[in-house]
Amino acid sequence: MKYRVGMMLLAAWLALCVLPVYAMAKDASFSLSISNHASMKGNQVVVTVTGTDLTDVYGFEINLKYDKNKLLYKKSASLLQGFSVPIAPEDGLVVFAHTKVGKVVGLSGKVELAAVTFEVIGNHTEKSTIELTRVKLVKSDLTDTVVKPRTKVDIAVQAAGSSGTFKDIAGHWAKEGIERAVNMGFVSGYGDGTFRPDLKITRAEFVVMTARAFDFEAKGGMTLNFSDVDKIPVWARSYIAETEQAGLIKGYADGSFRPNQLISRSEMAVLIMRLYDGELNPNAKVSFADKQHIKPWALPSVAAAADLGIIKGKNGNRFAPTDPATRAEATIMLLRLIDAKK
Repeated sequence: MKYRVGMMLLAAWLALCVLPVYAMAKDASFSLSISNHASMKGNQVVVTVTGTDLTDVYGFEINLKYDKNKLLYKKSASLLQGFSVPIAPEDGLVVFAHTKVGKVVGLSGKVELAAVTFEVIGNHTEKSTIELTRVKLVKSDLTDTVVKPRTKVDIAVQAAGSSGTFKDIAGHWAKEGIERAVNMGFVSGYGDGTFRPDLKITRAEFVVMTARAFDFEAKGGMTLNFSDVDKIPVWARSYIAETEQAGLIKGYADGSFRPNQLISRSEMAVLIMRLYDGELNPNAKVSFADKQHIKPWALPSVAAAADLGIIKGKNGNRFAPTDPATRAEATIMLLRLIDAKK
């Protein structure tokens, strides 16, 4: 009830900002960036709206137009402090509003305003266009400006037969699980029709996969406090913020997140057991042949995940704690976690 009231108040506030237009946005410009310019059915794409040369932006409303026959709207989020309202899309138009709260100065310069997630639907083989048709900017004195940038970005939509079919997983040990995960919507392939199951996965990529698998809800006012936030890919920021907000990920001692660093099997086991939310035995033991190489900070999680059947050893009953995880391994471990939590 409070959320609905808040939505109504924010919508009314933005609608009532009809004071004379100032030169705030005369030189402002807007751009769209996309996580994947080539995609296929079942894939998710994240479109980020960025404003440049902004001045004292206290609140804003953006309008994105998309082809509802090719794309399904999933969610909108902003990492900016304040209160956000994603308005239910209607006839291929997404409206997203956000405002700061209290007596604070507005944002200036270059600002990532919002990230909007879509899922590719249908089997169309032509491009799909997303267009930023309108932006309303509100200053801290409640004067406003409306800009119609008409900025566009294209997605090359490619058919892949079905959402779970990739040309490079035939005979792969994880084929069945990959197809299941794709149909569940938390992993996707590449625009060339491949999944690349043996490709090593980064910390950012695994967190995005995890956030999709467990459908974390985006909330307004999320922030990323890592010292290397500028190195976090735009398409991953809202997912990482949601996962951090849920208390599932932490940075390193120097305050960094290291998004492009390959995630190790030990790190993946720790995150998976945080998701499982079970009690860990600090004195746990494992039977892996290379158990002496498992770090103390990871051992309780590795032991618990092994007991649950979520992780298994490699050749020679090795856990290989420092080995980078692959896309296939990450997919299968998340599926086993989902099953274990049922």
